[in-house]
Amino acid sequence: MFCRNCGKELDGDPEICPNCGVSPMTSLGDVYKPHFELISLSDEQRRAFGRHEMNLTVSIDAVIGMHFVTLGLFTLFLFGLKHSLLPLIKHDDFRARRAIGFMFIPFFNLYWQFRFWLRLVDRVNFQLRMAGLRPTISRKLMLATVIVGTIPVVNLAALLVMYPICIVHIQRACNELAEASYEPSMFWPAQNRS
Repeated sequence: MFCRNCGKELDGDPEICPNCGVSPMTSLGDVYKPHFELISLSDEQRRAFGRHEMNLTVSIDAVIGMHFVTLGLFTLFLFGLKHSLLPLIKHDDFRARRAIGFMFIPFFNLYWQFRFWLRLVDRVNFQLRMAGLRPTISRKLMLATVIVGTIPVVNLAALLVMYPICIVHIQRACNELAEASYEPSMFWPAQNRS
């Protein structure tokens, strides 16, 4: 038997996959969509999916300053590392090594920029929802930024204007997560607590 969510082969007929923490027949394909009902997650999933390691706040002014000084290289590493601070929920989530490393593969990085930034936005917004906070990062703005960033000549506008706006939104959301004293069970109705 294979788990639909992570693709791992399972021994026997377990109720919960030991690899991803979901029912083997469940697919979490829409988990990052705003319409996904968090109430449909089991208690085990809530505990596992809410375990982020965003515990340090970072000055937004410093991040923007370093973005300009390093022409975006600092930003790539800082936000690439954030992928490792978030729990792996979907089978195609990734950690910092892949997030950053794939950005240095010529031509492939044109595709990977979309995966890198949009998945980061999805994962951070999901953690905000798990913490009972309002998702604040615009996926559409991030998508527009990446598209403009891949077009020669106008990509300078993305580097100097659009990316800094997105960086402010993402870092502010990460700081909110770090400051939130998050206890997953306090945000769920009593009938779903064990």
